[in-house]
Amino acid sequence: MKRIYPFILAGAGLIVAIAVVLLANSRSAEASKARFARPDYEFEREGAVLDLTRYGALGDLKRRARLRRDEQACHDALAAAGVSFVQLPAMRATGGCGYDEAVLMKSSLAKWFSPEVLPLACDLAARLHMWERHIVIPAAEKWLGSPVVGIEAFGSFQCRRVAGADRLSEHSFAKAADIAAFRLADGRTISVLQHYRSKGAAGDFLREIHDRACGLFDVTLGPDYNADHANHLHLDVGGERACR
Repeated sequence: MKRIYPFILAGAGLIVAIAVVLLANSRSAEASKARFARPDYEFEREGAVLDLTRYGALGDLKRRARLRRDEQACHDALAAAGVSFVQLPAMRATGGCGYDEAVLMKSSLAKWFSPEVLPLACDLAARLHMWERHIVIPAAEKWLGSPVVGIEAFGSFQCRRVAGADRLSEHSFAKAADIAAFRLADGRTISVLQHYRSKGAAGDFLREIHDRACGLFDVTLGPDYNADHANHLHLDVGGERACR
C-alpha cells in the first residue's frame, strides 16, 4: 500500500492542475467577451473645448462641428490656442450678403497680411489656425528649411457670386478666405502664382498644404481648378465638399 500512495498523490495533483487550467481558461473566455480600450479622457469630457494646439484636433470631427454651431466654444478655442482676435458685430449688406458672427484675427503663430479687413467666421478662423499650426508651418520647415512668419491673403468677406453661377459665393458670408503667399523667416516669399507648379521644393510645399487642406476645410480650390484660382488657394467652410 505504501507504494501506491505516491501514484494516488500524483493523480490528485494532476486533477487539481487540470482544474486550475480549466478555471483560468473559463475566466479568459469571459474576459475576451469584454471590450478593453485605452481610455481617452479628452473625448469623455463632452463639454471640453477643442484644443486647437493638439495635432489630433485635425481629426476631432465631433468638436470641430461644435465650433460651427457654438460661437462661444469657438471663441474659447481660439483664445486657449493663443490667437488674438476681436469679435465683430453682425453685418448685413444688400443682395443677401453678410454674417451673423465673425472675428478679426489680430495675431496667430504667423502674421497675417491683407489689403483689407479680414473678417472671418469663427469656424473658419479656427480651421485656418489649425492649418497654419499643424500643416503650413511644419511643411515649410520640411521642404524649405525655414519657418513661415507671414501669410498673405487677398481677403475673405466680399459680396459676390460664384463665377458662372447665380448663387452667392461663401465669401459673401465670411466663410471663405483666399491665400496668396507665405513669407519665410529667411526673407523668401513663396507665392501660389509663381511657385505652385514649380518642380522644386517651393512647389512641393504649396501642393502639400493644398492637398492636406482638403481634409480640414469643406472646399479647397487651387490653380489646378481653373484660371481664376491661378494665384491663390480658396479655403471655405460653407458646407459643400470639393478638393480641386
